[in-house]
Amino acid sequence: LNPESYAICKADMLIKGQAVEQIKLGNTLSDDQLAGQRFDIMLSNPPFGVEWKKVQKAITDEHNQKGFEGRFGPGLPRVSDGSLLFLMHLVSKMRPRQEGGSRIGIILNGSPLFTGGAGSGESEIRRYLLQHDLVEAIIGLPT
Repeated sequence: LNPESYAICKADMLIKGQAVEQIKLGNTLSDDQLAGQRFDIMLSNPPFGVEWKKVQKAITDEHNQKGFEGRFGPGLPRVSDGSLLFLMHLVSKMRPRQEGGSRIGIILNGSPLFTGGAGSGESEIRRYLLQHDLVEAIIGLPT
């Protein structure tokens, strides 16, 4: 999303002799440039409390048209906080259990744990994660 961050990341990878083919410039939420790919391990530190109003149509269309075949099947969070969208994007990249599964480490603030009442998009996402046994641990750190 940020050309400067993209360039720094790519340069760092090149300096270390690492492959850069999977480093993409763009909005992960509205344009999945790694569609259909699965990964063993994923680490993410998405921006906290970022609104997704600019890409709302693309995300809502994917949710409505693809349902659980897409990345956002369980529900959509408030437009004012896209943290759970990043989490659901990672979940969509997990390998099935019978293929060895995947591990995700994601840093979020407390908002995704507590916002949204019963039946809200946030609540439905949390329900999905728990019912599908996708949460191993939640670690709360001090300020």
